[in-house]
Amino acid sequence: MKKKMLVAAAAVCMVGGVLAKDRVVVVPAHPDDLIPCFGTCLLSKDIFEWHVIEFTHGERGLGEPGYLDGSTKKIRMDEESAVCKALGAQLHWLDEIDGEAYACRETCERLAALLKELKPRAVFAHWPVDIHGDHAMAGVAVQKALFLAGLSPELYFIEQEYQAKRFVPDQFVDITDVMERKCELIRMYKCQYRDGGIERRKCAIAKANGMHSMLLAGGSAEGFMSFVQPLQGQGKTIFQELQPSRTGARLRFQGARP
Repeated sequence: MKKKMLVAAAAVCMVGGVLAKDRVVVVPAHPDDLIPCFGTCLLSKDIFEWHVIEFTHGERGLGEPGYLDGSTKKIRMDEESAVCKALGAQLHWLDEIDGEAYACRETCERLAALLKELKPRAVFAHWPVDIHGDHAMAGVAVQKALFLAGLSPELYFIEQEYQAKRFVPDQFVDITDVMERKCELIRMYKCQYRDGGIERRKCAIAKANGMHSMLLAGGSAEGFMSFVQPLQGQGKTIFQELQPSRTGARLRFQGARP
């Protein structure tokens, strides 16, 4: 019953006689860059159909030997496939090379074709002001691909906390109820987990977002930055769709800080 109520709350359409959910797409540069969206995906997977379009396989993430013999590529593809399966998200690969990915015309056109096929209601991309070249490239490529595809979905940016610069979130999702599950999924990236540093950083940023949102007392939140601030009367954003309701979902929305 709860699931039916959640799905009914979202904008849906009929495709071949089947009730279809709105699609939400995340475009990370590498496996594990998806982490900033884990909680939001977990809380809304019964409402939206999530897709992940990975630019690269992260094949340089374990050093040059693992890149040259292809072992890192296989490890990281397997890990990302398992994570997306656990999230209920569909995974796509652009097959760019870690450290050698560029927002060239061919890459943007391939991404545009996929986005045009998916017709997402919302897209999450890297904030392009980032010291990691692949992150910056991916954020810009998404904007160019949307232009080429003639699409204007809601566009939000995700933060890589110690690499992104001048990132100011204005949309917040309360992930307190799924924070433990988010940490379990982070640990599925075994080749990157090592000393647990990733989990500690993500927990710290979630706590900071909870405080920054001014909505939570000791809770955890994911924060996103809007490409264009939603205007009142222009219809609900995906975050407004996810406000608390009689379903009991713990998701909350806040506009930009003054």
